[in-house]
Amino acid sequence: MGPSTDQNFISALAPPFRLALTAGLVLLGGCSLWHASRDNPQPPASEQPPGQVVDPGIARREVKIPKIHARNFEFGAYTGVLSVQDLQSNLTYGARAAYHVTEDFFLEAEYGRSSVSDQIRREIGQPFFSQEVIDLSNYGINLGYNVLPGEVFFGSRHAMTSTFYLLAGAGNTNFNNEDFLTYNVGFGLKVLPIDRLSIRLEARDRMWNSDLLGTKEFTNNLETTLGLAYYF
Repeated sequence: MGPSTDQNFISALAPPFRLALTAGLVLLGGCSLWHASRDNPQPPASEQPPGQVVDPGIARREVKIPKIHARNFEFGAYTGVLSVQDLQSNLTYGARAAYHVTEDFFLEAEYGRSSVSDQIRREIGQPFFSQEVIDLSNYGINLGYNVLPGEVFFGSRHAMTSTFYLLAGAGNTNFNNEDFLTYNVGFGLKVLPIDRLSIRLEARDRMWNSDLLGTKEFTNNLETTLGLAYYF
């Protein structure tokens, strides 16, 4: 008999027999599935996590962290050239001490010495001083801000911790037996070749009112220095 014949046969049965026949077919199908699962059991789930599918093969490099703390002191010395407006450029040198308040801001005290010469003015018969070369000294307090902390690279394998910073401050400049209230602004690059030792390349404009030419004017006196400093 085909499928249509079976359906006609089931439809022809009385409702109680029809229900009993349907239940028997469902029960027979369930028993068949149970025997199939018992004869072909599924393998137990592995308790071990699956292994890594792809091995990136990246060699990890050791990173050496500089021993610079958020709060520390820095002491160093510098030398360079100071160009006083209307006078000649001369060697300058001095010392600086800084306290790093945070990783971004630091306070700095400085003291420097130089000399000024009026040789150019003497050549035209208009000397400024009683002698050609006289001493100059300056001191001040500055506030610095690390703008671009990072690294500088030398070749493909060597990198040094560095920072580009800005600073500004005020102090005093003395020469020719006169004191001048001095403001200064500048910028610099600091590089650490080894832990706790820094190299600083810096440029500043030291500004004060001067009356060397007979009338008071605000002068710009440029200074470029190279220094070494130690952290402790």
